[in-house]
Amino acid sequence: MEQKRKPPTLFWPEINDRIDAEALVRRAVGICVFIAAMSVTLSLLYKYQIIDIPLAKDAWGSALVYGVLAYFISEHSKIASWITLIVYIGDRIYTLKSTGAGGLAIAVIFICSFIACIRALDYLEKNPTDKSEEENIPKAS
Repeated sequence: MEQKRKPPTLFWPEINDRIDAEALVRRAVGICVFIAAMSVTLSLLYKYQIIDIPLAKDAWGSALVYGVLAYFISEHSKIASWITLIVYIGDRIYTLKSTGAGGLAIAVIFICSFIACIRALDYLEKNPTDKSEEENIPKAS
């Protein structure tokens, strides 16, 4: 009888196999793409004077940084994952004075997701293939 997969937890997911690890990496890539898209959107809204948030003026650079980091995370770069975590925390601290506590819950979720990505990449590095895949390969006699 096949075991049902548990849904991943949001804050500290278990990593039991490559499928879990790859899902966490994809989650971090998705978050980076989301942040980049939001940065572009805010920058355009500021440019066309729809919003008046001075920090949004230079959000193009942020979009570029997160876009590049998303690419390298998708290529399983643990260094890019660490850089993303550090840049995101720095970004949240920098914008805290203008945003206040707004978005703090999302920031905690994103930080936990970036940490989970680092854990997932560590798992993938230590376990290049699953044992079940190795067992399926016929051994030479």
